[in-house]
Amino acid sequence: MTLAVWAGAIALAVSLLSQFVIRPILVRRAVLDTPNHRSMHVTPTVRGGGIGVAVAVAAGLGTAAVWFHSLPLWIVAAVAVVNAAIGGVEDVRGLPVRARFGLQVVLGLVATWVLVVSMEASFWWIPLGIVALVAYTNIANFMDGVNGISSMHGAVVGGFYAALGIAAGLPGVAAAGLVVAGAFLGFLPWNLAKRRMFLGDVGSYLLGGSLVAVAIYAAFSGISFIALVGPVLVYVADTGTTIIARWRRGEALHEAHRSHAYQRLAAGGLGHLGATIVVTAATIATGLLGIVLASATLPLQVLAGLGIVVVLAAYLVSPRLLSRQPRL
Repeated sequence: MTLAVWAGAIALAVSLLSQFVIRPILVRRAVLDTPNHRSMHVTPTVRGGGIGVAVAVAAGLGTAAVWFHSLPLWIVAAVAVVNAAIGGVEDVRGLPVRARFGLQVVLGLVATWVLVVSMEASFWWIPLGIVALVAYTNIANFMDGVNGISSMHGAVVGGFYAALGIAAGLPGVAAAGLVVAGAFLGFLPWNLAKRRMFLGDVGSYLLGGSLVAVAIYAAFSGISFIALVGPVLVYVADTGTTIIARWRRGEALHEAHRSHAYQRLAAGGLGHLGATIVVTAATIATGLLGIVLASATLPLQVLAGLGIVVVLAAYLVSPRLLSRQPRL
């Protein structure tokens, strides 16, 4: 486990320090996120900081793969970096929706198939792996709209996966979770600083791809699927309910908007940091309840399941409750 901690520390250091090199390059090339009427920011902001996070994930997972002589860790690293590269192309020149979708499907198919073969898992995991990679990559992209939210999500969910790996005596899983957590935590100061940076699509695609790859690797290693799903339920619920609501209103689903629960929280008075704190707190709650649901006796499992429903419902209605509060 000491080596797993060192892998996470390497990712943290690389992520934090690499931006000193990457940010000036992005500034010179004018890689900016220009605000529009649907944006949650008001000034042009450098985007593409996810490049440094991707380098950190690759460095941390590559180091862990060498230390543990682990082919699955190399596969997890490849999935994360390739998915980030797809997002990077989208940042620089744009990709048609069908092209992005097709590339993600192929990546999910190849990655899950290789993990299934190398870890002797059931081939029934392959379609699930494809759906998970495509879905959560886009969920992470949709949810990356206020400062700090994606960095905190990567740090918290990666931390949960690391804790599950430590508890199960699986240093490879622990290392993978710590690397993802460290890499996104290292970007947080840059995202919240006065001269802030955004992850960009390269970073949000990295977030979705790395978490899915680590979760599949952990599931194949014997960790409960329910415990792995718990920390991502807030992102899934927010995106799922938003898509359904927009579809019912007849809105184009691929267009930018400000109707996510976290966006309405930020616009309703909490601001970027407040919305990030609410999402992070709800994520921690569903993550802990997911562990109870996966490991406790039946009465506690029922309570944990109800607790998850209550947390998600409270989060989804919180923007309405906030809007009804009187303001000075």
